[in-house]
Amino acid sequence: MIRNSYLDIAQNDLEYLEAVLKTSSRFYNQLAVQCQQVAEKYLKGYLDRLLIDEDVSDLLRKHNHNMKRIASRLNELYPDLELDTIGLAYLTDFYFDARYPGDDFSVVTEQEFQKCLSIMYDTVNKLKTLKL
Repeated sequence: MIRNSYLDIAQNDLEYLEAVLKTSSRFYNQLAVQCQQVAEKYLKGYLDRLLIDEDVSDLLRKHNHNMKRIASRLNELYPDLELDTIGLAYLTDFYFDARYPGDDFSVVTEQEFQKCLSIMYDTVNKLKTLKL
């Protein structure tokens, strides 16, 4: 059963992604979006747990899908964390560009997906070094 927290949902999303990857899926648009969702929920989960004395609702809800801002805030607090804000900005683009029609729609290549996967795992692994 999934509990009602960013980190629990992020972990569930990660496990789902890893299960789908075992099927050799080539639905790279959906897989890239899933990478974005995992990274975003982990970032929000750590921000929410680490800054309990600060109102972070603006970063958690009003600036949806802006992982660069959340990562920058966490990097300020934990300089050794060195979250890749440029990579996260790249990953953020896939939330809309890989999901919705329009001028910015793109078909995600395997190479782009692998980059998304790398950014996601880099983010998750760095966050997991922090003590909650």
